Parts: sequence; structure tokens; C-alpha cells
Amino acid sequence: MGLSIHYSGTIDRTEAIPKFVEELSDIADSMDWMVQPINEDESDPNFRGIIVNPKGDCEPLCFIFDREGRLRPLMDLLNEQVEPTRYSLATSTKTQFAEIETHVWIIGLLRYLKKRYLSNLKVSDEGEYWETEDLEKLREKKQFLQGMIEQIGGALSEAEPLPEDASVDEMIARIEAIVKELPRDTE
Repeated sequence: MGLSIHYSGTIDRTEAIPKFVEELSDIADSMDWMVQPINEDESDPNFRGIIVNPKGDCEPLCFIFDREGRLRPLMDLLNEQVEPTRYSLATSTKTQFAEIETHVWIIGLLRYLKKRYLSNLKVSDEGEYWETEDLEKLREKKQFLQGMIEQIGGALSEAEPLPEDASVDEMIARIEAIVKELPRDTE
């Protein structure tokens, strides 16, 4: 649970990946964000790209491309999952705990990359900023989700502990029961 931005697409030209990495490195450097190029020397032809780590409590932005130029999640690289699965063709970054400006900046970056390199980029923004550019709506969504996280966390910390040998199904059932008992906001 939390505010995330999901994105998927294919780079317009795979031969533009080095330029993409270079330009994104320059942009990140200007923001004082860390970067990690992926297979810059092209030693692994299956995956190339860059990971950008925004400052603060934000998950990294992964721009990892496979041989066909499709964006792939970091887990595919780590698991050496060369052939995509139904879960492989989208990636995301959680911005719930980052400054609101970081979320806005990431959306601006994705808009720029769509115009320049990823014309078929699809973005699903849980804060709806990609779709609306409504900063107040983004703030409200973030605050709502933060409140839910705190409420669920508090309820879980007060719950009677499960036995050590509890199954995964028992843990899930307990969490679901706790969440169902939470008061609902009727507004």
C-alpha cells in the first residue's frame, strides 16, 4: 500500500539506449541523485539501462531495457529472467514516503522521456498527477494513503500475536480481519 507510479513501454530505437543512459545520468546528476548504469559495457546483451535513485525516501526509477527495447523491472535483471512474463512488462516506483515535489518531478521526467525516447510510454499514477496535473488531488491521495498505512500499522501492532507456526494463509486471514474492523471514512 502506498502511492506509486507504474510505467511501461519500449524505447523507440534500441541503438538510442546509450544516449538515453547518458542523458538521464546528466539529468540525475543535476538533481544530485545517484545513478547506476546497467551493463554499460554491453557485457550482458539481455539487459541494458540505468537505475536512478532520487534523494529521500523514494524507490529507485528503473529504466532497464531488454534486447527488444522493452522496459523491464529490476527483478527480471536480478533473476536473469530473459523472457518476459506477464508481470515483466511494467515497472514502478513508490513515492509514498518521498517529498511531494519528488513525485511531481518524476512525472515531469517521464513526460520528457515519453517525448524524447519512449513514445509509447504508458503511465499509471496512483496520485493521478500524470492524468490531471492536480497538485491538490495528489496531496489528498498521499495524505489518505498515509493515514491508512498508520491506521493499519497501529491495528497490527495492537493485535494479539499469532503462534510462531502460523501458516501464510492464517497470517493473511488475520490481516484481512483486522483491516475489516477498521473504521471507514464515509466522506
